[in-house]
Amino acid sequence: MPAMCLRFWPEWSWLRATVHAGTYGKVRSARFRRVAEPPGWGRASFFNGTESGGALFDLHVHDTDFVQFCFGRPKAVFSTGHSQFSGAIDHVVTQYFVDGDAVVHAEGSWAMAPGFGFNMSYTVNFERATADYDIARGTDALRLSVEGTPPAVIKPDGADGYVGELRHFL
Repeated sequence: MPAMCLRFWPEWSWLRATVHAGTYGKVRSARFRRVAEPPGWGRASFFNGTESGGALFDLHVHDTDFVQFCFGRPKAVFSTGHSQFSGAIDHVVTQYFVDGDAVVHAEGSWAMAPGFGFNMSYTVNFERATADYDIARGTDALRLSVEGTPPAVIKPDGADGYVGELRHFL
């Protein structure tokens, strides 16, 4: 089984279910972002882009999987990026052309300056709501703004993505 852990994070599972149910109407736009400073683990292999594939294969592949998981196979994609240190793509932005004409893009990076850490987020604009997830907000990471109501913090049930992934595998 490919280790596509984003599918199993509670807030990401909530998003997919919400997209598929059409709870807030069609998706108009979606932005996915997972960015980090160069990884501190496995420097001998991760810093060698011919072995690791850079951020494109370490981070961005998961966002690409999740976009397809939510929106189906894209009709087309356009990606651009740059190498920072590995010799492979260490920062990438992809635009996905999906059915329904939602504007969908994702960003993945190892090119953030040392000390930046790691950030994982998404913002999805539906016809009648905006879902905004940012791991930096901790327990209040997922916020939902719906027309006519005050913004709300959503706390989906479930273990972290790695536990959910392992349970699914078993």
